[in-house]
Amino acid sequence: MRYIDTSKITIKKILYSLLIVMIPIICVGGASFFPYILRLPLIYATAILFLASFVFSDLKIKLNFPSICFLLLVSYIGISVFFSIDSKTTISLLLIYLSCATLLFLDLPENITHKIISVIYVICIVIAFSIVISVFIKNCMNTYFWFIVNPSRSAAVTSAINKELAIGSYSGFAREKAEAAYIMNVGIAISFAKYFSKSKFEKYQLFFTLVLFAALILTGKRTFFTIPIICFLVLILISKVKSKAIKFICIALIFVFCVFIIMMFFPNMANIFNRFMDSESMETMGNRNVIWKYMFLMISKYWAFGAGFGSFNEFAYKNGLRVYNGKWEYNAHNSYIQFLGELGIVGTILLGLFIISALYITIMLIRKEERSSRLELLYFSLYIQIMVAVYSVTGNPLYTKQILFIWLFSIGLVLTVRNRSTVNVKKLSVRESYNYG
Repeated sequence: MRYIDTSKITIKKILYSLLIVMIPIICVGGASFFPYILRLPLIYATAILFLASFVFSDLKIKLNFPSICFLLLVSYIGISVFFSIDSKTTISLLLIYLSCATLLFLDLPENITHKIISVIYVICIVIAFSIVISVFIKNCMNTYFWFIVNPSRSAAVTSAINKELAIGSYSGFAREKAEAAYIMNVGIAISFAKYFSKSKFEKYQLFFTLVLFAALILTGKRTFFTIPIICFLVLILISKVKSKAIKFICIALIFVFCVFIIMMFFPNMANIFNRFMDSESMETMGNRNVIWKYMFLMISKYWAFGAGFGSFNEFAYKNGLRVYNGKWEYNAHNSYIQFLGELGIVGTILLGLFIISALYITIMLIRKEERSSRLELLYFSLYIQIMVAVYSVTGNPLYTKQILFIWLFSIGLVLTVRNRSTVNVKKLSVRESYNYG
């Protein structure tokens, strides 16, 4: 009979094993029933596991400029509880931000990080295929995969899926088109990271990337569709790929050709381009101008210190915004101006310093790093950071649990790479000094 050697089981190993399962569920589980109800408990569990690892193991917290900025931001959110016009929402967001802040200090081994990203990639690809097959099989999710997307057979969920299908949008196992578009971007981020870190695409990776792009187009989400284009342009400019201009032109031509061919055979994919051509919708940003009117009113009243984090919905309701005679529950669809209204200039400056410093460190590390395994992590992080920065103009990523989580997780990867690079440089300097002596 074989016995388990319990001496080899440590708090860190337990933490790593759980994170390989928990982080993918949180980040790309989608809005289907089980991932949705598990998301918040798992976010809290991640923070608890981090604290346990910090207390009972040799895990050390290393502060740096981005992490200090974020901790100050979280502290200010905590202060805003006392003057918030919606303190209940402020407290709930504070707990989420506190939990996600631990991701900046996880200091995961490189092999564990790659395992987490590999699991995320597999989930993204599976969801991509579920979106694509929905085009060929009528009412596919409600009919054949209801046990995934709607196990409780909720009439409201069935109706929501049918409404998306009626306008030519597909979400597959993700269950909601915006969620699906975000997940496809995460998958594309991993594909791009693999390409730019090694300067080549494996055949299977190219195939999966095209499937992810096709699924992204089928969601019909405009901003999320532009993000891979923006990210590719940024990555091609800062990467070490040789003959950048030629490779960019070739890849762009191949992409355009593939999209054209696909649209000839699958007219449903033209939906996203029709939305771009809708000039009235583009001018009003999908009726966001109605919501932003209340946001600018909020900023004019609370420009210095804000009205409390997460208080926009309550402010808009008190000032006359009604949706079916009820409160608007979906934030301002622009995280930057909402931050300004809710946390004033003070909170917005802290947010800006965090975003800019994280991006700067990431780009500097990409220019210096030689190891492809680390470059893959850095490119992945840069894509996620750009995605959040761009989507914040028209969406609510800083108020969306899973996007906030993967954003801070990706920045945590960068800070870990930086800390280890610094340690290696110091060791090398000490060794050289010893040899010289």
